Amino acid sequence: MSDIKEIPINAIDANNENTGENCSASEPFALRILDSSMSPEFEIDHIIIVDPSITPKTGDFVLYETSNSIILREIDYTDKILLKAFDPNFTDISIDNTDSILGVVTQRSGKRRKFHKKYT
Repeated sequence: MSDIKEIPINAIDANNENTGENCSASEPFALRILDSSMSPEFEIDHIIIVDPSITPKTGDFVLYETSNSIILREIDYTDKILLKAFDPNFTDISIDNTDSILGVVTQRSGKRRKFHKKYT
């Protein structure tokens, strides 16, 4: 099994500035990788930049919001939409639409310059 760090996700209410009604909701943001589901492409403690304004296409790495977590997967459009994990200990997820995709990964950085990479 894997060592997944659990981080609580707090719901955003209508009184909060970041409800998606302002321009900051479509601005790129940074996240730290906390599990090995996408190893070796994304290792624990890599930093990724996610752009919510990009429409995902097959082969893109996307951030997907489930009912209790946010996960990073590679998207594949075939007969259905499949979110694929690189690590076989994590299951692939089939989804009906892209409504819960938060954005597309555009950059990755690690502890050394050789780990820096741009996508899309």
